[in-house]
Amino acid sequence: MTAIPVKGHVSSGFERIADAFTDNFRQRGDTAASCVVYAQGAPVVDIWAGRTARGAWTPDARTVVFSVSKGVTTVCLLMAAERGLIDLDAPVAKYWPEFATNGKETTTVRQLLAHQAGLVAPEWDVTVEDLRAWEPVADGLARQAPAWAPGTAYAYHALTIGWLAGEVLRRATGLRPGQWLREHVTDPLNLTMTYGADPAAADFHLLSDPLPITDPEAAAMMAAALGAPMIERSISLGGVFDAARITQDANTEAWLSVEIPAGNLVTNARSLARLYAATVGEVDGVRLLGSDVVRDALVVRSEGRPFVGPDLGGGWGTGFMTSSTQRPMIGSGSFGHDGLGGCLGFAHLEAGIAFAYQTAQPGGLPDDRANALCHALHACL
Repeated sequence: MTAIPVKGHVSSGFERIADAFTDNFRQRGDTAASCVVYAQGAPVVDIWAGRTARGAWTPDARTVVFSVSKGVTTVCLLMAAERGLIDLDAPVAKYWPEFATNGKETTTVRQLLAHQAGLVAPEWDVTVEDLRAWEPVADGLARQAPAWAPGTAYAYHALTIGWLAGEVLRRATGLRPGQWLREHVTDPLNLTMTYGADPAAADFHLLSDPLPITDPEAAAMMAAALGAPMIERSISLGGVFDAARITQDANTEAWLSVEIPAGNLVTNARSLARLYAATVGEVDGVRLLGSDVVRDALVVRSEGRPFVGPDLGGGWGTGFMTSSTQRPMIGSGSFGHDGLGGCLGFAHLEAGIAFAYQTAQPGGLPDDRANALCHALHACL
């Protein structure tokens, strides 16, 4: 078998991560990917390999990372909360009065972030023009009646959570998520990270077609999920995107030319790991979140069988995914978010660890690439 030319740096004691990274190419279908790990505020792993249709993969290559976006948007909200600009346990209507309709009057910001708002999918057909304007989507969700009494159940808000949380941020601070991200996160930390991107940019790489689903049980679960109207609409937004081809739609202008804080973050592993490192410690003098804020956000708020869709064994704190059987990261205390296609970013406060895995090759099911890297990282610790 041809050797995989992995480039970059691995500090002593973290070699198992490079081994797992190589195995992702040999055994798990990777074609272009990066993995970066920070320990105590400094990079200890920074590796990359592969090619895309655009050419050789580099450590600066950017891609869409799908729901990894939610973890980054959560960081923005928590930063505003730590500064006293948002009370997570206050009603959303404190900041967004128009939201107080149809039984949503007491819905809290924390419930939004924990996928408990009952606004999984828009009831109207969203257009690309709505997405570009922002306000029509936020205004429509504010008018909509929830599918359940907020706070009494949960279900994954695949895309709507971006406008829900993002509008709270805008009302409370005057800045949309992309603006807050730039002014308070990416500029101070010198990151390459935006919601959306110019697909013609030299460092932007289109995603490949996804790998096939090889597990019949997983295929059946996927088909059943997309057959549920609420889940299908949560991704398609009523038809502006194709829920069954969302990884391909991510390469289109409709996806890339708008701000979708729950799903169209464009970044690279170096920037993602550096961001998460700054949530658990200082990185070149910058720290994004205090320890108490992180610990509060780690408290599991939503788990078990959701209102709609299968129980995937995961749990959510205040905006962040927490460690689960499906996505263990490095065990209890881990927080972050994964994304459709296989990407993952997370941190662990007590361990002082931050991790990012980025791939241009969306995985099929099962997709063990990120978990294999996490298992290797855990073994190194």
